Amino acid sequence: MTAQEAAIPHPNEMGLMGGFLRSVEKAAETTGRVFKDFLDKAAGTLKAAKEKVRQYRLFAKTKEVKDRVMLEMAKLVEGLNCRLGETLDQASRARCKLRRHAIVAQDKLRGLQRTMADLLPQIRHWLRTGRVAAGKIINLHIPELYSIVRGKVGKPVEFGVSWGITRLRGGFVLATMARDRQDLHDTTFAVQAVEDLASLFGKAPRLYAYDRAGHSAKNMDRLRNLGVRDIGLAPRGHTSWAVKGQVKEELIRERTLVEGSIGTIKRQRYGFNRPAAQSVAMMGVCGQRAVLGFNLGKLVRGIAQKRRLEVVW
Repeated sequence: MTAQEAAIPHPNEMGLMGGFLRSVEKAAETTGRVFKDFLDKAAGTLKAAKEKVRQYRLFAKTKEVKDRVMLEMAKLVEGLNCRLGETLDQASRARCKLRRHAIVAQDKLRGLQRTMADLLPQIRHWLRTGRVAAGKIINLHIPELYSIVRGKVGKPVEFGVSWGITRLRGGFVLATMARDRQDLHDTTFAVQAVEDLASLFGKAPRLYAYDRAGHSAKNMDRLRNLGVRDIGLAPRGHTSWAVKGQVKEELIRERTLVEGSIGTIKRQRYGFNRPAAQSVAMMGVCGQRAVLGFNLGKLVRGIAQKRRLEVVW
């Protein structure tokens, strides 16, 4: 498992609310007369909210002051969001004819309004309890993104989507993108990877390795039923390996090489990490494109090496 980071700023409550103000103001300017009236009526609220952002960033030095300013900001944003929802309903009833950019801008406003309606209770939950709400929204424009706890030194949490990476013998890789934050985990992907391979190639691999996060008696039984002969799930605690000797060493070595493949596709050359994507679907396209580029490069190098050997012989 690995994380595909999104090209978004570090999420924080005040930054999200400030970004909401900027996005609404920009989109409403090109969406017709109804929304221009909305901006005129909301001018005072927008000015007060922007002042709260400035006060939070420049003058709020203690947690108590920051929480108070954030709560005041949340009240202003909530009122503005309710007014935006009413304006959207009014625009829908009026059935005004919109063209090109105006249609895109109105759809953008509708998405922002729904996302902020879900985000505000999460912000209040954090202010009230000091804990992040479950399913916390981390980006207004791509609300499907989520935080992924990795436990890395210097980067304990990454923001984006989860992927499962399967390395075949020879170095080629297959990538599976999680549909949502609950879709892929080590405990399930350890079996799903083999099921996908069996579906793709018509049979399960003879040798298979995975790290200890995927180890369980249930997974071991399932892999045997799928037809895997040598199972190299790294054991937890004092549990013994299911393989021994040279086979064990080979599986450990092959498992280690997966990290190198993941590091390679995350290089800037392939564009897997932090792609210029404005949706989760496009992030999936960029991820698969990076894997395709990696595999094609390996294929071409393999063909070139084979030709060099033929010339030598």
